[in-house]
Amino acid sequence: RLKTIGVKHPELCKALVKEKLRLDPDSEIATTGVRVSLICPLVKMRLSVPCRAETCAHLQCFDAVFYLQMNEKKPTWMCPVCDKPAAYDQLIIDGLLSKILSECEDADEIEFLAEGSWRPIRAEKEPSCSPQGPILVLGTSDANGLAPASSTPGMGSGLSGPGGAGGGAGAAGGLENGKTGADVVDLTLDSSSSSEDEDEDEDDDEDDDEGPRPKRRCPFQKGLVPAC
Repeated sequence: RLKTIGVKHPELCKALVKEKLRLDPDSEIATTGVRVSLICPLVKMRLSVPCRAETCAHLQCFDAVFYLQMNEKKPTWMCPVCDKPAAYDQLIIDGLLSKILSECEDADEIEFLAEGSWRPIRAEKEPSCSPQGPILVLGTSDANGLAPASSTPGMGSGLSGPGGAGGGAGAAGGLENGKTGADVVDLTLDSSSSSEDEDEDEDDDEDDDEGPRPKRRCPFQKGLVPAC
């Protein structure tokens, strides 16, 4: 049945394009081009046999093979583009679009221009989110220009284990680099024990300032031998 469908000459199709894009004096908007998809609206696949009805006013085509197969199962004979009757005896094959399909295989859409020429419309590539250049890592450094040491889990917990060993190694490394370790304050002692230690230290200091105490004499009665 496809062989019986007439093929419209490409020059006749080009004349139809020029007529569609002819400047209308009554219109304030000038049409410089019209886009036509190379994808069939029936099956969303690339056209193989571009077809439309002679009564259709649009340039968009549908695939004749799939159109005939669908109407053999359920005859409706309605144009899938404009939803108007498209009987079998009114179908034509667009010769210009058939030529474009063979010449333009890497595009799914074209644009007809006012002078009858056409140009392919290719999808623009989306910009990639990944950086194209080298990645610069910004971070803080110490006064010597060295990178800061990463903190080791378990430091300062007071428990022996891999974390404690890592803390000791980190402290040793800090001393080797000429850095003194941070002062450690023991918060486990209560205030009462601290005050008692301070009082004892003050008493010892006072005893040292006064010097050695004189020996005490033991009173004794006459006729008794002193024991001291």
